[in-house]
Amino acid sequence: MTRRSNHVVPSKADGWAVKKSGAVKASRNFDTKEEAVKYGRELSKNEKTELYIHKSNGMIQNRNSYGNDPNPPRDRK
Repeated sequence: MTRRSNHVVPSKADGWAVKKSGAVKASRNFDTKEEAVKYGRELSKNEKTELYIHKSNGMIQNRNSYGNDPNPPRDRK
């Protein structure tokens, strides 16, 4: 079973895009990174997948899990 995820990446045109892992085309394009992250976060929450946020050079900046995390954080008391 493949792991599904969404990625916020710089688009070839000016701006940012949200793409599903393995997809050729973007799900949606945005003018700003903030708009793309907001959309990607909601999409990942609804799909219960991971969201990878990339820097403008393509490197991963941040990663968030909104699904069944195999290693959830422990409750701190």
